[in-house]
Amino acid sequence: MRPDDRVRQAVRCRRGGDSAAAPAPAAAAGYYAPVTVSEFIPAQSSRRGAETEYRVRLGDGRTLACLGLGDPVGSPVLYFHGFPGSRLEARVAAAAAGRLGLRLLAVDRPGFGESAFQPGRRIGDWPTDIAALADELRLERFSIVGVSGGAPYALACAASLADRLAGVALLCPLGPLAIAGSTAGMVTHDRVLLALAARAPPLARAVAHLLAHWIRRGPDQCLEFLTAGLDSPDRDLFADSGYRSLMTESMMEAVRQGGRGAAWELTLIVRPWDFRLENVHIPVSLWQGLADQILPAAMARRWAARLPACDSRYIAGEGHLSLVVHRISEALAELRPVDLGR
Repeated sequence: MRPDDRVRQAVRCRRGGDSAAAPAPAAAAGYYAPVTVSEFIPAQSSRRGAETEYRVRLGDGRTLACLGLGDPVGSPVLYFHGFPGSRLEARVAAAAAGRLGLRLLAVDRPGFGESAFQPGRRIGDWPTDIAALADELRLERFSIVGVSGGAPYALACAASLADRLAGVALLCPLGPLAIAGSTAGMVTHDRVLLALAARAPPLARAVAHLLAHWIRRGPDQCLEFLTAGLDSPDRDLFADSGYRSLMTESMMEAVRQGGRGAAWELTLIVRPWDFRLENVHIPVSLWQGLADQILPAAMARRWAARLPACDSRYIAGEGHLSLVVHRISEALAELRPVDLGR
């Protein structure tokens, strides 16, 4: 075995006939066609698109888990999941990526899914992991889409890895919570949990562990709690059994290792970030629903102005979850290389 083979672990290739693979959404015609129920309904194995699982060993011995979706030979786009989430969340974008000729690579953050926990990690540590992942997958340049709680990590990469990035898109992004008024308009349980994380981190971590236990034992009931208080259009998505299944699977995968990853990240995101928004000089596109009750538009407006090159789109009638479902195709389309967009 060559030395580099010892650190490159691309394991468990999942293909159409693999009964262990979870379903990928079926393709629909048109780049900007709204996502339909059929894109989330679990498909038979003969309709299942290719998914490839990667495991990359890092220099400190940790392992990063990454799921490949969409066009396996397309231009690479890294997908950073929300909180609590996992690489499986990216299945919501698989059909769009395939139509657009993009190779979607969804990465579990440390302590989530199958990525090893990293004690004491900071948001600013993530670009080092991503650079190592990109090297192992032989990605010279790539784009990033950061969804919800994945946005801080996308911005950290934009600040540190600008020379390797072809584009960055943020959807319903989490912003710095240290900015006054950031939680105004949030659903009550989210606002209370974040306040607890800021003022009593050990207690907040204990709550996160309890939530992780609940997710593992009763995911449907926990999902009902986490989405309580949401209005249409976010609430309406869960009438679609396929979408509900997709989100439940991602949430359960997020706590595969227990609650340690979620507990650490909960208290991490409420601290001042360890990089400056003003140091993000590459163009960033920001997509925000005006009906978002989880991360309200007011939060995005407060911090997006600090980005030197931010193109913000505030969309009426879209919530937090619905924005991703209905606008992911447009966001990904803007990340395509020019020659693919003709």
